[in-house]
Amino acid sequence: MRPKAIDLFAGPGGLSLGLIRAGFNIIAAVERDADAGETYRHNIGNHTEIEDITKFKPKALRKILEEKEVLKPGEKISLVAGGPPCPGFSLIGRSKISDLIKKENEGQKDEDKKREWRHRFIDDPRNKLFEEFVRYVLEFKPDYFIMENVSGMSSYQIDEDPIVEVIKKKFRGYIVNQKILCASDFGVPQERKRIIFIGHRKGAKPCDFPAPTQRKPLNAMAAIHDLSQVKDTKVGGGLVKVSASNNRSGKRYRQLMREWRVPNPERTHKTTDVFLTSHWTRGVNARDEVLFPHIKSGSGRYPRFGSSGNIRIKKSNRTIYGDLYPKQWDSFLKPLFEDHGFITEFTDGRHYVSIPDTDKKWVMYKSKKEGFQDKMRRIRWDKPSPTIVAHLAKDGYMFIHPWLDRTITVREAARFQSFPDQFQFQGSMASQFRQVGNAVPPLLAETLGRAVLDALSTRDE
Repeated sequence: MRPKAIDLFAGPGGLSLGLIRAGFNIIAAVERDADAGETYRHNIGNHTEIEDITKFKPKALRKILEEKEVLKPGEKISLVAGGPPCPGFSLIGRSKISDLIKKENEGQKDEDKKREWRHRFIDDPRNKLFEEFVRYVLEFKPDYFIMENVSGMSSYQIDEDPIVEVIKKKFRGYIVNQKILCASDFGVPQERKRIIFIGHRKGAKPCDFPAPTQRKPLNAMAAIHDLSQVKDTKVGGGLVKVSASNNRSGKRYRQLMREWRVPNPERTHKTTDVFLTSHWTRGVNARDEVLFPHIKSGSGRYPRFGSSGNIRIKKSNRTIYGDLYPKQWDSFLKPLFEDHGFITEFTDGRHYVSIPDTDKKWVMYKSKKEGFQDKMRRIRWDKPSPTIVAHLAKDGYMFIHPWLDRTITVREAARFQSFPDQFQFQGSMASQFRQVGNAVPPLLAETLGRAVLDALSTRDE
């Protein structure tokens, strides 16, 4: 019999997908976002409660599970897992709050005032959602729990107390350890670092953190080589047929992505048909058609690529947006745009480019004062993808395709996260990008799940 588990802040189901593959029976999941909840139901099962966890209390979930006879009254479970969002603990969040503190305290040395700002930050409800996770753990009393969060949390302090230690003390009756893991060490083609908390109930066997399973990280080309050979669609529900890639690098990973079946028994689409959904991305506007070819990853020449032979790319240094604008506006960009038929102008301290006799006009982002130095950045083909983030819901400029002059598609982002090709995302393009960026990579979740199962299988020995 498979050990029972609950997934909190479940998102589209990346954590559940990996835990199921490891050997767990997910009896319930809680997710606030309606699109993510529908994605979960579509791919994994109807045991998702689409609820605001701050209002949907653990006793309410227990009552539902007992009424469904999934749990007996008072029954414990083996695992509670989840990734409560704490945006303020990301590296961006910490830099923002530090800047606020600095600005608020310019010209004064009042430590009490600084402390007040730090506490106002930590008291932000978005940064205390982990307490809802704690409440569920204390209600269901699992043998183990897994909690995932941004690695930036590990360097944050409230006065002299590390926030990590504050969190660990909340889990009464549990011994908790934490470690920063990188997804690329566990078969995920992405440099995604996350802090993982693993707790075991006092008296249970400790659970060891898993050792890396990937000797050499998979690079971006290995992950999406076959996807780049088919045209992205204009609508996310469109099916795209993909042929197997003959590139040897990453062949086993791509095969796993093509053959991994989703758990929902009601799904009839077969992975062996190799049809994909969500292979869509935003169109490239006329300004960016000029800029993208000059944004370089620094990877250099591509190796042999597909049946069509070599793609010849001259070796070049890494070039991001800030290297081009404003540094090279007069010497390079302005003449380049004008050669492409654009009108260039300078108004109100900003440079604009426009197409004659139309209303199409684009601003050039300031790269220093406004913090857009890396506004546009190309993914290296020869390294794992950078961390896939929820900001893709707004734009994909920091995720320009490794060798095509467009931003990555939802399906390519999903491949970088290790979601199988049969996994179908629901909602708009922006919603799908957000779901992918917020998810726990399924292959990392599987490895963590196997570590807990190893502890469960030996706890009575």
